[in-house]
Amino acid sequence: MSFNENNSWLEYRERYMTRPSRTKPCSSEATPCLGASPKPPCEQGPPGERGPQGEPGEQGPPGEQGPQGEPGPPGPAAPSTLISQPFMNANIMGIQEIQHGEAVKFPSLTDAPQEYYGEGIEYDGTDAFTITISGLYSVTCVLSLAENNSDDNCFYIELNRTSPVAGTANMGTDGQIVLTRVGRFSEGATLRIVNGSGHMVKLSNAAQNGSSTGHLSVFRFADIGTR
Repeated sequence: MSFNENNSWLEYRERYMTRPSRTKPCSSEATPCLGASPKPPCEQGPPGERGPQGEPGEQGPPGEQGPQGEPGPPGPAAPSTLISQPFMNANIMGIQEIQHGEAVKFPSLTDAPQEYYGEGIEYDGTDAFTITISGLYSVTCVLSLAENNSDDNCFYIELNRTSPVAGTANMGTDGQIVLTRVGRFSEGATLRIVNGSGHMVKLSNAAQNGSSTGHLSVFRFADIGTR
């Protein structure tokens, strides 16, 4: 189409702008035209496979210490342990005349069972006691002298029927003699209370108590002594 004198400029322009070749179709690839519907978005596809884990990073600094928790309930008490040690107690009864070198007689277990009590120390029923467990022992013996004995009276603890230990004297003619000994006695050791006066000594009880002639106690209190 050309412009000529028979056409006005406005008519030419209107016909030029509306001709079919000047109308550009809308395209989904370009900016949508006015009045055109936008293309709907595509659907999202499934996720791909997870990639390999990366190397761990450096350890961070330790955090601040948290507050102390409340104490828990007390636990059960530990069971107590009972420790038994050998011991014995024996009374000396009645009137006895003990010759020099002889031992004091103790009650028979058959005739007077209540006058002797012990565990872990053997008694022959007459005058000798045998240690069954080695260790440190305490020995104490009290004797009651009758009246009118000779003066210079002495008794001692005899160990293994040969060795006199812990002798004690009474220089008068009556009263008491007390013997005491602490020592380490081995298993199998025997103990006796022996007259070492050089003469006969008479022992006696009080009229009100037949077992007051004397008393012997032996007990173990430790395994070994200090070095």
